[in-house]
Amino acid sequence: MYFSPFKNHRDELNDDLENQYLSINCKIIQRVSQTKFLGIIIDDKLNWQPHLASLNKKLRSACGRIYRIKKCLPEYLHKQIYHSLFESHLSFAISVWGGVPSNQLKPLFITQKKCIRMIFGDNIGYLDKFNTSARVRPLESQRLGADFYKKESTKPLFSKHEVLAVENLYRLRTIIELFKIIKYRTPISLNSLFKISDRNDTRLVTPSPSTQFVYKSAYHWNEFRKVIGKLNFTSPCSSVKNVAKKSLLSSQNRYGVDWCDKNFSEF
Repeated sequence: MYFSPFKNHRDELNDDLENQYLSINCKIIQRVSQTKFLGIIIDDKLNWQPHLASLNKKLRSACGRIYRIKKCLPEYLHKQIYHSLFESHLSFAISVWGGVPSNQLKPLFITQKKCIRMIFGDNIGYLDKFNTSARVRPLESQRLGADFYKKESTKPLFSKHEVLAVENLYRLRTIIELFKIIKYRTPISLNSLFKISDRNDTRLVTPSPSTQFVYKSAYHWNEFRKVIGKLNFTSPCSSVKNVAKKSLLSSQNRYGVDWCDKNFSEF
């Protein structure tokens, strides 16, 4: 049987790392697979799966609270409820963990659509269908097919109330945070990681593709700069934020009433 020398050395290295330990004041620091730091669950593989699972559980719990208090508040406060009880959790530190592949964000998007449908959708009309006996319907309508159980499309609701989907919320946050880093040149440790192109003072040189903030933010900025017009790194933050949000909302509302990948990639 043939064994790769590189693989053997790699296995020995992993064994050595597992046998090593750190200590402070003669107290051994326990090695764990994940830990919570400043509200973010950091795992040893940095794939953010534990944090995404915990966040989705928290968002589902928020949906329950919103459902219970929605009927007690006037309609003009419903959007404020969404931002206060739901989006505040969804957007917290999203620029840190939001760069994961889109399929890993899908559970969060499903929960977000559920919340939007519950707050702004036609819940009475949907539930009223189940209050009518099938026998009183015409014969051809007594068999309940997929159309009967089909839920209300959330894309028009996102558009009407100007709410960003989770992927577009991530793109907005990364663009704004990058803009502030370049504009104010703080923190220096992050500012030094970005390089402005010598040919165009609004274009950034993107590093090797990855899910890290430096690459993702630079990539999204370079795509966004194509629609910003005369804005640059000396423009007010509020102007850049307004243009970015309007652009993302416009992209989010294209291509009919069903969601598609282009709603989360274009500006």
